[in-house]
Amino acid sequence: MALIKCSECGADISEKASECPKCGCPLDITKQVMSDAKKRKLKKVIIFLTVVLAFIMILSIGTFFVKYNNNPGNIAVRLIKKDFGNNISVDSIYYNPEVNGCIVKFSANGEDNTATVHLDDKTAGYQSVMDEYTKKSDNATTDEEKKQYAQQLVDYMDVYDIFWDYNLLMNGSEESGWEKIK
Repeated sequence: MALIKCSECGADISEKASECPKCGCPLDITKQVMSDAKKRKLKKVIIFLTVVLAFIMILSIGTFFVKYNNNPGNIAVRLIKKDFGNNISVDSIYYNPEVNGCIVKFSANGEDNTATVHLDDKTAGYQSVMDEYTKKSDNATTDEEKKQYAQQLVDYMDVYDIFWDYNLLMNGSEESGWEKIK
C-alpha cells in the first residue's frame, strides 16, 4: 500500500482511502492535483528539450553557412560572378594556402576563361583580359602603341599573378602547392 500526500493538509494517506482522515479532503481531488502537477512538469521538460534542440539546429545551420561562405572556392566564385554575372560554369578550382589564392577555370557566355583570385584583397585577374591586351598589342599600328599595350599586359600579369596558372600547369598541383578543391 502506497502513501500519498493530501493536497489540502499534506498528511500521509493511503492511496486506497476515499478521503484524508485528517482534513476530510476527497482523495479524487488529491489524485487530480498530483496528476495536474505531473502534466505541468512533463510539459516544462518537453518545452525545455524543444528549445535546446532548436538552439542546436540553429547553431548547426549557422556553422554550416559560415563554413560554406568562408570556403576559398566559394569566395572565388562569388568574386568572378561579380564580374561575369551568375551564368558561369565552373570547371575546376585550385587553392594555394601559401598565397591564399585560387585558380578558377570557368566558362562564361560560351567562352572558356581562367581567373587568378587573390582572397586577401578580394581581386581577380582573367585570362580573357590578358588576351585582350595581347590582341591590342598585336593590332597596334605604332611602336609606341605596341609598347604601351605590352607594358599594360606585363603590369596586368604581375598584379594578378597570372603565372600561378603557368606554375600549376608546368609543375602539377602537388609540387606547386596547389590543391584541387573542385
